[in-house]
Amino acid sequence: MHGPGLLLHQCAGLVFGFVFDGGHARPVGDDTLQQAVTGAHDFVWVHLGLSDHRARRFVEGFAAMPEEARSLILARDERVQIQLRPDGGFGVLSDIEQDFDDANLDAGRLGFWLDARHLVTVRRHPLRAADAMRNAVDRGLVPADPAALLALLVEQYFIIMESRITVLARNLAHIEDMVLAGHGGLDQGQLAPLRRELSRHTREFGALRSALARALSARRGVVESPLLAHLPGLLQDVEDFDRDAGALSDRARLLNEEINTRIAGVTNRSLSALTVISTLLLPPTFVVGAFGMNVPGLPWAHSETGFAIIVGLCLAMIAAGWLVLKRFRILP
Repeated sequence: MHGPGLLLHQCAGLVFGFVFDGGHARPVGDDTLQQAVTGAHDFVWVHLGLSDHRARRFVEGFAAMPEEARSLILARDERVQIQLRPDGGFGVLSDIEQDFDDANLDAGRLGFWLDARHLVTVRRHPLRAADAMRNAVDRGLVPADPAALLALLVEQYFIIMESRITVLARNLAHIEDMVLAGHGGLDQGQLAPLRRELSRHTREFGALRSALARALSARRGVVESPLLAHLPGLLQDVEDFDRDAGALSDRARLLNEEINTRIAGVTNRSLSALTVISTLLLPPTFVVGAFGMNVPGLPWAHSETGFAIIVGLCLAMIAAGWLVLKRFRILP
């Protein structure tokens, strides 16, 4: 079913690839892919875009890849996971989607499979960490083996996230200073996107931490795997990022509560002022309404001082209402 003859097809879904041999790396193209995956060299890294059906055919025809690994990386499984094997491992890792203007920060998924001589990674959308690792190899970085390359790829994800967490912490500190200092309006428009992004990153760190912890668990039953030596360090890193992102999320939540409290205070003061004004103006409104009725017998209807008397009566009633409110401590 998955015979080696299928590898003879050129893989138009190849995003990039490298052959590592003798401390050097050379790029892999569609025309050299067959030689790269079967030739005599230290190891090869092939990165495929599954949006091209020919890349899927390449994975389906790669006889060296176990069936369970093939099924996982071709499936649309969003769950972050790492499955260890004595000769390597496979799974799904977190990454950040990449667009042309670097504005997209949505979570992405990178499927992988590796053994002693191959690392195959797949994606459906362009990913930042994978592209950063490609640039590092172009600049001369040569990992020791596929497991070390995968660990470095995860570390590239951490580097990207560290930079983003630093930006979010600086933005949160600015909003916090403005709110606590009482400058500007109590607008939650800047805080809401920041909280959403922090929540997304916290979920990703939690998922990756759980996957690494499960892979390290003795219940996995894998005594030897080239990935095992790299997992403790990666787990420590993701725990640090998870803790930092969680602390920022807690600060953002407390700041949101502080803004809500201040908004509620401003609203209560406004309602209190409106209540007092309504209370003071209610008696004069009654007087004006009574003297505005078009019926005979109204006092001072024909007096030249009638208007002044009514105005004075209204002012007297306002003063009386104010004294009553002060007496019962309704006014400060």
